[in-house]
Amino acid sequence: MDITIRMRAFLAACAGLALAACSGGSSPAPTQANNSGPASLSVSLIDGPVDDVSAVWVEISALWLKSTSGPAEELPLEGAPVQVNLLSLTPENAALLVDNAAIEAGSYEWLAMDVNAKIDGILDSYVETSNGWKEIFVPSGRVRLVGGFDAAPNEAMQLIFDWDLRRGLVHPPGLGGPNVDSYILKPAFRVIDTSAFGRLSGSIAVDSVTLMDNACDADDADLDVGNVIYIFAGHDVVPDDVDEEMDVEPLATVDTTLSDDSTAYEYSTLLPFGDYTVAFTCQAGNDIAESNETGNENADDDTVAFFDPAVNITLSDTMGGTSAVVDF
Repeated sequence: MDITIRMRAFLAACAGLALAACSGGSSPAPTQANNSGPASLSVSLIDGPVDDVSAVWVEISALWLKSTSGPAEELPLEGAPVQVNLLSLTPENAALLVDNAAIEAGSYEWLAMDVNAKIDGILDSYVETSNGWKEIFVPSGRVRLVGGFDAAPNEAMQLIFDWDLRRGLVHPPGLGGPNVDSYILKPAFRVIDTSAFGRLSGSIAVDSVTLMDNACDADDADLDVGNVIYIFAGHDVVPDDVDEEMDVEPLATVDTTLSDDSTAYEYSTLLPFGDYTVAFTCQAGNDIAESNETGNENADDDTVAFFDPAVNITLSDTMGGTSAVVDF
């Protein structure tokens, strides 16, 4: 079943100008008389960008929740099985997978998602490329969304999972055998709790991207390709690409879109409260997850460069506000 499910009014309000009202502060503590009711859980999915593919279709068959005191239980999945194009999912157009499912208050070990993604000739999960459709393989058919967490009595938990395809979608040669061209989709998630999150947005002037000194055509002759925001946890982080080395990795990457008047590339995303370093590159089309394109000993090996300077921000309901604007 081919479905893109829009989130209910809560996320629409939080994603717009009413963000501060939805995310600022904590809810009043429940009275003792009603402090023993069940919790509820909603789960939604968005994605980060990736280049060189036009669609990433994933068929989700089930979600499972494992408590610390019992076996894993299947959650009610909206319209199961759900097939979504990850590249179409944004904070304003998220896939709502679980809608206010009642769960017991207590501690949980993990939340996981089953995906129909084998190399079997069935286009349940697949990538659309300029060369046609390519199957997606998910090892074990299950991805872990999040590890341990607690659900308080009467708490309405609303979790958004951002599947960062720049880190998660890999195209290794020879996967599936000779003459088989397919992709691996790895778990590369960040979780956003809608009780404590803010919005980062901004723009990059088209004149900056077309300026020849910035070499923005180095990854693609089309200057609309590769204009991506990289977000790192903490302040004063030296920006780095996505790679498999034990160094700095972006917490999230955010694609940009050309404004209606064609004067700027614009972006917007949701982030949990915290400290971040925000950077921009126009060469993200060169960023391959399995290799290092930034900070090599030989600078000639660097094919991803970031605009200078990167910017520190803080998102908080008490410090710096629940929104931030960073322009380059």
